[in-house]
Amino acid sequence: MIRTYQAEHGGMVFEKTLSRRQKKMRTRIMAMAVIATIAASAGMVQAMHDRSVFERAYASNTWVP
Repeated sequence: MIRTYQAEHGGMVFEKTLSRRQKKMRTRIMAMAVIATIAASAGMVQAMHDRSVFERAYASNTWVP
């Protein structure tokens, strides 16, 4: 789609905008990127939590007064 408007200097400006199909595709790609980012961060938090639990369990087994 081409949108036209009058510029400050008085001439016409032609600006190409995205079609509905392009907007829909861009929205879907952005949604997938957000989902992938959230999944990666959740996996990272879970891995750090599991590691800290393991380290605490190991430390309690090896500590001698």
